[in-house]
Amino acid sequence: MVDCLLNHVAIDVDDLEEAVAFYTDLFEMERVPTPDFGTPYAWLEFGGQQLHLIERGGGDQRPKHQHFALIVDDFETVWNRAEDRGAIDEDTGYVRALPNGVVQCYIRDPSGNRVEFMWPDVETLPDTIATHVDHVEAEAPTEEPAGATIAPNVTVYED
Repeated sequence: MVDCLLNHVAIDVDDLEEAVAFYTDLFEMERVPTPDFGTPYAWLEFGGQQLHLIERGGGDQRPKHQHFALIVDDFETVWNRAEDRGAIDEDTGYVRALPNGVVQCYIRDPSGNRVEFMWPDVETLPDTIATHVDHVEAEAPTEEPAGATIAPNVTVYED
């Protein structure tokens, strides 16, 4: 088996500066120097990894389920920031708890890219968020609770 680490994820965005503002505000990512590739590009750094934003212009339909997931150390702050930006309201934002207690929240960035942020324990969410949680009840094909293999590293946030 080859050991691998994820270095970065690159996504297309409609408006580079709007996308930079979204990710730096919600997740406190840091903009780092980016080579000139001849197209508007930004690299954002977080936890030893990077998110690369590539401005491609509007009009493209983003895939419905394609996404990347971030483990956050302060779910409530990210939730509130997403709510302030309109990423969580009656029509957007979806939060669920897996049978193992891991929380997944799905939002869309200003370009329509799906972003998931995760939290290790549904029981520690404040009531203002807990009322929005859909609890997934599922049987697992193993002895572990359903969802246990999707996020084994979510139990502890490591910076």
